[in-house]
Amino acid sequence: MMNEGTFDLVYFDAFAPEKQPEMWNERLLQSIYARMNINGILTTYCAKGAIRRLLQSVGFKVERLPGPPGGKREILRGMKIES
Repeated sequence: MMNEGTFDLVYFDAFAPEKQPEMWNERLLQSIYARMNINGILTTYCAKGAIRRLLQSVGFKVERLPGPPGGKREILRGMKIES
């Protein structure tokens, strides 16, 4: 059983929102956010503006970062910071 505040890192590698929309909804991302420790990080290869705004709306401080060599141009990193 999971307790709140148990994750330091979430590698969110769902398919694109167009292919797997059920993985990119506010309720799911709020649930992940609630279970993360302060300074916990969520990272995803999906760098779409709508997803960046969705992550921000659930509380993450979001940054765009360069993607891996030979792969995606950008990735997103969201951090749960103390409020």
